[in-house]
Parts: sequence; C-alpha cells; structure tokens
Amino acid sequence: MLALLARRRAPYGEPLAGIVGDVLARLPPGPERIVEIGAGAGQLGVWLPPDIAARTVSTEPSAEAATTLHASAGALPFASGSVAAVLGLCVFDAIADQAGAVADIARVLQPGGRFVHFLDMATLLEAPFAKLRASNLVPIPNVFGDPGDHKWPLDIVLLARDWLDGVLDVATHAGHPLAATLNATFAPFLVPAPAFDVAAATDAFKALAASGDRRRALAASLVTASRLAVAQGHPPVEPLPFHSARYLKSLLDTQFRAAGFDVELSDIVTRAQSRPRLLPDEAGLRYRSLCVGHQRLLDAPPRRLLAPTATTAAVGDDDILVEAGMFAFVARRR
Repeated sequence: MLALLARRRAPYGEPLAGIVGDVLARLPPGPERIVEIGAGAGQLGVWLPPDIAARTVSTEPSAEAATTLHASAGALPFASGSVAAVLGLCVFDAIADQAGAVADIARVLQPGGRFVHFLDMATLLEAPFAKLRASNLVPIPNVFGDPGDHKWPLDIVLLARDWLDGVLDVATHAGHPLAATLNATFAPFLVPAPAFDVAAATDAFKALAASGDRRRALAASLVTASRLAVAQGHPPVEPLPFHSARYLKSLLDTQFRAAGFDVELSDIVTRAQSRPRLLPDEAGLRYRSLCVGHQRLLDAPPRRLLAPTATTAAVGDDDILVEAGMFAFVARRR
C-alpha cells in the first residue's frame, strides 16, 4: 500500500512539498523537538523543510516500518509538555482510538504547541460507512459528475435506503432486468444491520469506484430506476452529497476543540506548477491534478482549477500544468 501511495504521489512531489512548507512557514512549530505520528515509509519527512526535519522524531505503530520509534499516537513515549509540535500525514482517519490519540497529543505538547495534519489521499471509509448504514443511507461513488468540480472533491453520493428498497421492489415485481443489476451492486450495503460487514461494503465500493465501465453502467441504471420509480408513484432519485475529506475535517475540528485546542487552519490548501512532461502517462496531457485522493489526467485544463492563482497562460506546448490539493489541519494547544 505504501509503495502504491508513493507511485501516486510521485508526479506531484514538488507542489505537495510546497504545500507542506507553506503551511509550516505560516503556522510554524516551536524551536524544540517535533514528533511525527504514523510515519509509515517516511513520505512526510521527505517533504519537510530541512530545519524542521532535523529535529523531528518519527514514530510508527507498525513494527515493520523503518522508523525511529515504535509507538502509537495514543501512547507517545515523551514526557508531558516536552514537544513543540506533533505532525501527521494521512494518519488520523486510521487511528482506532481517536479520542485517546487526541488526549495523548495534548499531553505531550507544550502550551502553544501545534498539531499539524496533512491529507493528500482519500480517507479510509470503514468508519463513515458504518455510521451511514445506521442512518439508512447507502453510499456510492459520485457517478453524476466530476468530483473535482468542487473545492472539496465530491467523491461520494448517498441514496436513501427506503428509496432504493422501493425501486428494487417495483423492478422485481415487474420482472425488470434492472432488479438483478441493482441487487448485485448494492448487495453488501443491503445486508440487515446485525450481519452488516463494513469491510465487505467498503471493498465493494472501492471496486465500483475503480472501474469506469461499472460507474457508467451504474449511472445509466440509476437514471432508468428513477424513471421507473416515478412511473410507479415513487419520488425520483435525490442523491445527497458526501465529501469524505470533509467528514474527517468535522472529526478533527470537533475533537481538538473539545480537548482544549484552537483550530488555526482547517481547509484545502493548493499549489500549482508548470513543468515539462516527464512521465510515460503524460504523453498528450496538458493537465494533471491530485486533490485528497481525486486525480484528473486531461488533455486540456478543466473548467475549474484547484489553485486560485493558477493560470494556463504560461503553459508551453511541451509543458503540463500540475496541481495538488491537501486538506491541512492545524490546531494550537491553549
């Protein structure tokens, strides 16, 4: 998984490192020791400015990872009030005991110390999917438009389970082939609550999201289903938006404020660069972007660029415009 993430990040290394540097320059850690949690293979360390990297101690709960200290975010081996800042990259959504991690981060930080978390990839989905199941909402990949048309990529839309159950019932009784198609697609999400397997549902979602053909087929099926529903007196489909990165934002905002922190930054931060085409997959491309897991590879710049200051005016015929977007969260301990 770490190797896959490294390959995905490689074309965006310079703007991603620029975002990290910009955030840490704007809201700098103190001059003492800095701790990184969930360091993995060390990607964040590569992006850190040299002066910050030199005094950062990396920790990682997995014994297999080549890091300085084997420790979890909820049991950091540092004295209370001894750390100037705690940093993390794509780690908070993977922590099982988030409240315990927040409490221990608050313990080791000095008054005025900062917790800085970056998210450049999609979040883990098991926790929100479990909550959505309890709310009778069924998540599907956004098959209705480009997720990148929004500041926070709209990667997921939600269908009301009651609507879906009603459409499936109508299609089944009518002998419509749509019933078999939708039943197969949504089977992992329609399991009764006690037997619901969130891991199986997450795997099914990822498989659907990874296939352009399956996404297009689902979009067509939902259009047909909506027409069938209306013809039988049911309401048309009304998908609800769900931004997975904003879900993590809400968790961080709420938990750190409750633990005595002031949230100084909690937003998408972007950066753009124009450079020569360097990679095999860039032949013929004029634009590529990566924003919290959503990647676009295009032969012309999109209608909406990520960075407010980005422009296509300086992109030469042999160049490509590269943009990156991270969710950056900074909270200061009171």
